[in-house]
Amino acid sequence: MLTCKEVSFLASKKLDKKLTLREQIGFLFHMRICRLCRYYANDLKSLHLMMQKKGKTGRVLLSESTKLSEQSRARIKHAIDTVLSQ
Repeated sequence: MLTCKEVSFLASKKLDKKLTLREQIGFLFHMRICRLCRYYANDLKSLHLMMQKKGKTGRVLLSESTKLSEQSRARIKHAIDTVLSQ
């Protein structure tokens, strides 16, 4: 079975090119049992679509109220640094 890390790579790869049959099967099997990877893949797909729209229209898709505060950015950066240092 694929790990979450492998599935996150495949979720990104899937947005740009076709997965091999082996990758598709492993990806789908993992997605059936891992709720967090399903959320991640859906969020990644949404971001990908937003970026494509932004590139085509040249306009800002998010309002100021949807942007992260400096406090939230610092908290997320600290959480990422903590995980990466383990």
